[in-house]
Formats: sequence, C-alpha cells, structure tokens
Amino acid sequence: MMNKFIVNGNEVNAYYSSNDINDVLIPLLKRWIHIYETKKKRVIVYLAACPGSGKSTLALFLEELFKSLNASCTFQTIGMDGFHFYNDYLKKHDLLNEKGSRNTFDVEKLKSYILKTKEEDCFWPIYSRMVHNPIENQVYIQSDIVLIEGNYLLSKDAPWNELLPLCDDSVFLNVDPSILKERLIKRKSLSIGLDKAIHFYEQSDSKNIQYVLNSKQCPNIEIELSTR
Repeated sequence: MMNKFIVNGNEVNAYYSSNDINDVLIPLLKRWIHIYETKKKRVIVYLAACPGSGKSTLALFLEELFKSLNASCTFQTIGMDGFHFYNDYLKKHDLLNEKGSRNTFDVEKLKSYILKTKEEDCFWPIYSRMVHNPIENQVYIQSDIVLIEGNYLLSKDAPWNELLPLCDDSVFLNVDPSILKERLIKRKSLSIGLDKAIHFYEQSDSKNIQYVLNSKQCPNIEIELSTR
C-alpha cells in the first residue's frame, strides 16, 4: 500500500506491504487497544528507531490504519523533536553542530511532559523546520493511546534511562544500517548537495545510528518491515 504523508514539511511516499499491515501493524494496534481496555487509563507507547528509519512516517500511517479498526478508543502520535534545546542554548554550549544527537535534547523537560500526559490532556511542542527551533503548545494530546516516537527513547544511559519505566509498551523498528545510510544521504543532499551530505552523514548521522543501536534497552517488541 502506497501512502503520501507530510513529514517535517516534506512530502514522503511510504510503502507498506499487505503482510506488514496484516501481520505486524494491525496486531500492534490491537495489542495497544487491549492494554487500554485492560488498564482503563491512558496508554503510553514508545516507538524508537535509528535516524532515517521512517519512524515518523510509520507513526502517521499507524494513525490512519487505526481509523480502519473502528475501535472504541482513540489513538494519536507525537514526536520528541519538540524537545530539542533551543539554538541559543546549543550555541552557548557549543552543541549546534551536534544538533540531533542525544546531547541536544532537553530530556528532563520531555520526562515532565510524559508524566503530565499520563495523567491529563495537555499541549506538546513540535520542532519547526522553518525556524529551526521548537515551538511550544502546538499539538493537543487527548487520546486514549498515545504513541511517542524518537531515536533515544530506549537509551540505557542517564538521563534517558529514566523514560522507559514511564511507558506501557515499547517498540523498536529495525532497519539495515546500509539502507539508513542511503536514505539519510539522499535526504540531506536535497538541501546541501551530495558531497556535503556524505560528510554530514559521516560526522553526525552515522554516529547517532551507532549510538542508538549500541545503547538501546530491550524493547517489548522489535519489528522489521519490508523496504522499497
């Protein structure tokens, strides 16, 4: 199934096979519905993956797929990119060139929002590719099942390791590192050219990929999807 989504301001074509949908994705959604029906309280799910894995697109597709189930509960997704430190902070701490690494996120702020979301409806920030900074109070979280997607949600290192106990379920999306490299260079080359995109991958993206893979705690579920 081919779908088009707007991800970070860009149109993305995403393909999910019938096997992916029927054997992996729908069972995941039904799993979370069951957790909600058992718990009878808001369910928090983490979807973690390496940069370039397509987790943001998958999250949007899961929202669409959920509608087809005619469930008695509600579902929405939100990314953790809104918890980047602001550029002023990154410049002050000489982190601007590392933007996107684990050190450039306000983990304590993210933790406080997850704790709040477990108890009540609230607004979340998003990251704007237009101003290259977070924008506060942009998405209202009010659904029964809330999926949070991000690279470092399963990291075993402090302070990230304080997040895992806060979720009801966790999923890691596996994608072959060679595919990640191809995707990330292609995506970056659209804005800065091929040579600079390769350099950026080697200096930034590749390090973040290795960190995610080497630092992740065991998720409840690991999945792999067909690629095209």
